[in-house]
Amino acid sequence: MVHTRQGLAAIFIVWGSVVAAQPAPPLPPPRPSDAPSPAQTPAPQPERPPAPPSEAAAPSQAETGTCLTELKAAGFDIETAEQPSSSNESCRIDAPVRLKAVPVPSRPGTTVRLAAQPVLACRFAGQFGHWIGDLVAPVIAGSLNTELKSVQTGPGFECRNRNGAATGKLSAHAEGLAIDIAAFEFANGSLLRVKPDPGAAPDQALASLRTAACGWFTTILGPGSDEAHHDHLHVDILQHGSSDRYRICQ
Repeated sequence: MVHTRQGLAAIFIVWGSVVAAQPAPPLPPPRPSDAPSPAQTPAPQPERPPAPPSEAAAPSQAETGTCLTELKAAGFDIETAEQPSSSNESCRIDAPVRLKAVPVPSRPGTTVRLAAQPVLACRFAGQFGHWIGDLVAPVIAGSLNTELKSVQTGPGFECRNRNGAATGKLSAHAEGLAIDIAAFEFANGSLLRVKPDPGAAPDQALASLRTAACGWFTTILGPGSDEAHHDHLHVDILQHGSSDRYRICQ
């Protein structure tokens, strides 16, 4: 019994020495002195709410300025116009401008005046003006041997329904996206009216311009289309249906 107790004591002494010889477990690295304490950690910032509608409208103003700047750089005599007043809030122009004259690129220094100085949406003013300067003026010069001096039109913007009806959809005029052409005035003093003279054969130059307009506008209506367009040529860029390739050429 004595020997057994002495043996156990020896075992405990050896085990204690082994444990004492083991290295101490590693301690975590000390926290930097400048690290913020949990109480000092900044709270997460809330996400910025969506921009209000007034901020979202800013790109439209930039686009308006770009349209006007580009047309002026191209030689258009054009200026910003006030939004036409109307009791119908749906009659409103996106970027209204007043179109006074357009250049003829094939004849540097030559311009074609718009006698009525119509008020139009800027993007339509560009389309209409390029049609006059790039197509109409050269065709007139080549086929009639004279220069196009001016184009007689309506006012452009008109707050009304299509064809002046009492009910129905608004006309493209109500958005400044349409114009009515009554006549073309030439440098030699002559006048080519859209309304044909009684019994006269259709003018070939006018017929060519009317056909070519189908490549520039989405709607072309004139004499022969219906009674509402018996004396003028109506052109607009209003989209019909789901595609801007659809054309009404009558």
